[in-house]
Amino acid sequence: MMIYEKINTFLMSMLPIGELRLSIPMAHKLGLDWFDAFIFSVFGNSVITIILLFIIHYYQIKRIKFFISKIPVIGFVFQKWVNSSIKKSEKIEKWGYLGLLLFVGLPLPVTGAWTAVLIAVLLDLKAMKSFFAITCGLIISGSIVTIITVYLPQILGY
Repeated sequence: MMIYEKINTFLMSMLPIGELRLSIPMAHKLGLDWFDAFIFSVFGNSVITIILLFIIHYYQIKRIKFFISKIPVIGFVFQKWVNSSIKKSEKIEKWGYLGLLLFVGLPLPVTGAWTAVLIAVLLDLKAMKSFFAITCGLIISGSIVTIITVYLPQILGY
């Protein structure tokens, strides 16, 4: 039944580094079929998105920055993430929710749900609309990653 691989894929897609861009190829490598890899990755990435949106909206970014700044290494990484997100939010601001969807939909480094959540908060976008935009972007990104994961090895002759 491969329940361990499914749970592993679900949890791996929640991590801020890699997200579903990493969990889909890893799940496929572990033996999950492409559909299960896609579903569990998108679902896991969506779950962490809704959790992050409501935590950051509820506690507000200023309180989180203050708390995390007290933890040396994590504070440094968090501050870099915030600064990077601020720069990206300037480009996305005029597009709003569609901008979030397109930002997440391109499976490039640092264009995942975690950064999109922070951008949504920085732009003061509504949590549920942001969640739906980010999730649609995850479906697009997950589809692209799945197609590349399944077909690129065949094209290259592996």
